[in-house]
Amino acid sequence: MLEVRGLALGYGDQPVLEGVDLRVGEGEFVGLVGPSGSGKSTLLRAIAGLLKPLKGEILRGFGERELGFLFQEDALLPWRTARENAALGLRIRGYGKKEALEEAEFWLVRLGLRGLGDRYPHELSGGQRKRVALAQVLALRPKLLLMDEPFASLDAILRTEVTRDLLRLVEGEGIAVLLVTHDLEEAIALADRIYLLSKGPRARVAKAYRVPFPRPRDPVAVRAEPRFGALLKELWQDLEEVVLCAAP
Repeated sequence: MLEVRGLALGYGDQPVLEGVDLRVGEGEFVGLVGPSGSGKSTLLRAIAGLLKPLKGEILRGFGERELGFLFQEDALLPWRTARENAALGLRIRGYGKKEALEEAEFWLVRLGLRGLGDRYPHELSGGQRKRVALAQVLALRPKLLLMDEPFASLDAILRTEVTRDLLRLVEGEGIAVLLVTHDLEEAIALADRIYLLSKGPRARVAKAYRVPFPRPRDPVAVRAEPRFGALLKELWQDLEEVVLCAAP
């Protein structure tokens, strides 16, 4: 689905990433973690085609219209209803109004928002707004979904509920995901594989981990697994080592 080879990224003469290699298989959920400033969001922008690499290559097994991007901020238009917001991407792509609204409603219902399509963003809770933003992306039927800390603004309970819905839908639809997160527990609970970036500048992949839990998966129940705690401890130790090794 996606392969990144020897990628170097930067802004002007300021390097950010150097020699990055990673891949995302078809239908695979991959987590990307690392210290602040390691270039996680920069890497997502390059994969989305918003930033030109300095070196290396990004090989995509999907078309431009088969990529979805979910940002930290939901960016819903306040003058449009939940249904109209969820249909916005489809309308931009040329779908007729009736078809786009019907598809938007289909995804709102699947995300637990039945009967809320006529509400405006200010009439929705934070978790409901996040579900509308997710419906907007999923309505485009992406093959790869890039997510840049999309649940960071939610409290722990809402975050758990929304990530459980997300996991159910991407598993059911076979959508590949690349998730940037600072939450190591979230990465283990959701991902099949995790990449740890070193500290920047010139960050690279310090280590990759295989998450040993089968699918379908409950992101809450899996946290009680003994292997969950062991992998979390390993990730924390490696992250601390990455930060300390880069310290002056």
